[in-house]
Amino acid sequence: MEGENEMKIRSPLSICLPLAIFIAACVLSLPTFVIAVIWMSIGVMTLGHRSFESFPTTGIRREWLRGYRGACLWFCHLAWWPWYMRSSIQDIAGQIGLSLHRTKKTGDKGLNSSSDRRSNGDDD
Repeated sequence: MEGENEMKIRSPLSICLPLAIFIAACVLSLPTFVIAVIWMSIGVMTLGHRSFESFPTTGIRREWLRGYRGACLWFCHLAWWPWYMRSSIQDIAGQIGLSLHRTKKTGDKGLNSSSDRRSNGDDD
């Protein structure tokens, strides 16, 4: 199984594509500009605290780690922020789903129990 052990090199196109899409979105119209800026702002807020060295470098040539190529790679990492935050997003989504499920269960019971109290004269 030689193919499994080979490291797949990321192409310059795949690294520069997020920047090209961002520029195209900014030039295309004001709504796409706003969406692109919001998307990248969320990326900066979620990943901005991480150092550049903490991102994976597997499959990335060494020349892409410095200079203007490094800036393009940094932008690529920021554009793909949901990929790096997927476990956090899944945790948050699970917590929201669980709280909605609990609220639905207790909300139904809560209505019944409060109406029972009113009929018993327990209201203040």
